[in-house]
Amino acid sequence: MFRLLLTRRWVGWMLVALLAATACVFLGRWQYHRYEHKITAEKHLEANYNGAPVDIASAQPNALVPPDAEQQWRQVRLTGTYLDSNRVLIRNRPLAKSYGYEVVVPLRTTGGEVVFVDRGWIPNGRTAAAPDSVPPTPTGPVTVIGWLRAGEPDLKRADVPGQAASINVGLLRELTAQPQARNAYVLMRSENAANLPKVAPAALPKPDPGGYAWINFSYAVQWWIGAAGVLAFFLLRARREHLDATQEPRPSVPKQKKEKVRIWDEEDD
Repeated sequence: MFRLLLTRRWVGWMLVALLAATACVFLGRWQYHRYEHKITAEKHLEANYNGAPVDIASAQPNALVPPDAEQQWRQVRLTGTYLDSNRVLIRNRPLAKSYGYEVVVPLRTTGGEVVFVDRGWIPNGRTAAAPDSVPPTPTGPVTVIGWLRAGEPDLKRADVPGQAASINVGLLRELTAQPQARNAYVLMRSENAANLPKVAPAALPKPDPGGYAWINFSYAVQWWIGAAGVLAFFLLRARREHLDATQEPRPSVPKQKKEKVRIWDEEDD
């Protein structure tokens, strides 16, 4: 069988099988890493979500570096004034099977730092190009409690005045002319001000980063089983051909002539 595998045809099939099995292994690892990422994110969320609010500088000591996995979802407290003229609407954001906008407003803290605050969700307007109305932003001093979040990737979509496709810190810095803003944003849980408006954006629900993680795990197992299956199929086919080539042919058995069956005695006459 070893000589058979060294023939040009079977070397080619061997390379194809090895490439296919390797691809299955790497795809399985990719799905397993996604599973691990979701489980880790869920653990950090559960550990930080209902923690006591702290100063944002304590939760994220380096304002220039995005919060890491352990820092995300820590509750922080901000005190300052909203810069409502620099408000940005983040479009195409889902909530309860509907799409709308998330309202992001920079807040200048009492220490002079600028932090982007996601105040919540509002529905699409009649044309979906802009909301029908945006709840007013509190004026004057305000205290915000919310969750520390890392910025999102830039989706590289066409800009609409006053809107963005994602909560990308670099893009928000550019749109709001706040280049020194902290490299993070705060998802608001509550706010307190002397003249708090009666209408506010809808609060966003607690996410479930670990949801459906088992699907990624099952995909990983399927890819790895596929890798083993490819190699097993290759070896079985090679073994079958080897057995067919080395098996001695069976001797042919001569056919026996059928005896004539007597029907009538007259046949002997």
